[in-house]
Amino acid sequence: MVTRNPRQIVGFDVAYDKNENRIQKIVDKAVKAKFYYSDANPSYQNVSYFGKHYYFRDKSHTFTVEGVNSDIRRYIAALQRKSKCFFRSLATFKAVMSIFVIAYNSFGKFKFDFPQLKSAVGLTYFLPYL
Repeated sequence: MVTRNPRQIVGFDVAYDKNENRIQKIVDKAVKAKFYYSDANPSYQNVSYFGKHYYFRDKSHTFTVEGVNSDIRRYIAALQRKSKCFFRSLATFKAVMSIFVIAYNSFGKFKFDFPQLKSAVGLTYFLPYL
């Protein structure tokens, strides 16, 4: 589960399926929102949301979460090539995701707080956010 602005990961779970009970737990733990957008997966349609829920068959309103998913696949090697790198357990995958979310959200907050700085600034200015 992600927010659009600032682009933050506000909830996730690691599992082999998209169970609506698991999705409900993510929604319940996240900050309440006025609007929720998802794809047309039936698991999302039976979840109780705090605000209005919209679901779409296209990517017109889910582009942010698709972009975050792309970032996750790019930076976590085990999600790129399963033949070369893989997780031996879901617990390991969840631990890696937890660390990734902290770093991703910290960097996203930095970019949101200092939009005038270019990404080439370097890690020196980013360290206080970790």
